[in-house]
Amino acid sequence: MSTKFTESVVEEACLQYFADLKYNYMPGPDISQDGLFAERNGYGDVVLLNRLKASLTRINPDIPATAIEDAIRKVTRTEAPSLIVNNRTFHKMVTDGIDVQFRNKAGRDVT
Repeated sequence: MSTKFTESVVEEACLQYFADLKYNYMPGPDISQDGLFAERNGYGDVVLLNRLKASLTRINPDIPATAIEDAIRKVTRTEAPSLIVNNRTFHKMVTDGIDVQFRNKAGRDVT
């Protein structure tokens, strides 16, 4: 007897993996525009902007809000017509970080 390897099998394995890492899980309908914990304006919203902004601010407490907004623009904007190129670019930003410029409290330019 063979077991079918379906998308739902992969999804359940991923959900269990992230649960083991202590990530919180919320079903898509719960965070949809009409859900209990609405975080999207519609199902087309792929990035949860409020969560992204809160996380970047928490991870980078000394970065001004304008630089955080610049980083969000870079992460959410695609530059190439190729999905593969965009995915590689996004992966590089996530793994290597994003360069943003701002002035520190002393008035010096920082990257």
